[in-house]
Amino acid sequence: MSLIVVHLTELVGRAASVLKPHRRKSSNQTTTTTTTASDRIVNAFRHMEQHAAPGAVTVSPYVAQAPYSSMHHDVCALAHGRKANLILLPFHKSSDGARATASNVVRSINRAVLAYAPCSVAILVDHGLAAGTAVVAATSMLQRAALYFLGGADDREALAYVARMADAGSMALTVVRFKLRNWVGMGGSEEARDEEVLQEFWTRHRDNDRVVYVEKTVEDAEGTASVVRSMSNKFDLLVVGRRGGVGEDDDMEGRSAALTSGLSEWSECPELGVLGDMLATAEFASRVSILVIQQQPPKNANAAGSNND
Repeated sequence: MSLIVVHLTELVGRAASVLKPHRRKSSNQTTTTTTTASDRIVNAFRHMEQHAAPGAVTVSPYVAQAPYSSMHHDVCALAHGRKANLILLPFHKSSDGARATASNVVRSINRAVLAYAPCSVAILVDHGLAAGTAVVAATSMLQRAALYFLGGADDREALAYVARMADAGSMALTVVRFKLRNWVGMGGSEEARDEEVLQEFWTRHRDNDRVVYVEKTVEDAEGTASVVRSMSNKFDLLVVGRRGGVGEDDDMEGRSAALTSGLSEWSECPELGVLGDMLATAEFASRVSILVIQQQPPKNANAAGSNND
């Protein structure tokens, strides 16, 4: 796994924007130079790199200084230049366990990256490190993950990433596939792709006792919400597709609309999609982390499983 870590900082004044590799300090410098915020961030990723299996993780750290209005350009340009498959962003709301904060600046950057990214994008609503848990202990906190699969390109991308989690063997994974009762599809290409990837996933993982695949048949969006509410507090991480409609045909849109119709009427964070927004504002949200994934069209990005970046 190749990680490209970018610390974004605001550039004030008329100086030109800067995007440069973060320089590792020598042992002599470390004792005589003040540690910066970038140093602390990079050190956390270096720690992960060093404690992973030899060669399993590589970290390429960068520092970007730019006005808030153009920060997304640096993110997207670097992702394009390094041929990244996924951009991982922090949710604009965070909590330390005692109080919650929100950043409109982070929210604006996230929305711009979602719109212009050359590859898939994920937003992490992180509640796993709310109390400042050490990096080494963090992995033990995320033991149970679930994917809610309703269909479409974003959900298929999410399935590709949870399949990697299952292959790593560090998590117990549950894939929940939602089906609409009495739905008569048109045999569209999106529905066929859903069936294909789900069949491939289960064929590959059916002998893994840490992987569970279940199907939930519901009548409508209220049934979808009921299943999600009843199951979600059993997991540490919930993964959903943003389901923004990219590449979906009319047949898929009709089925998807029926499964989630009305759930977005009181949406607070549309950048998380219908299910992601519902999960982030649910009563159990403070105890469960949420990963929302958006797939870019194939002409702009490789599929999740195509290489290791």
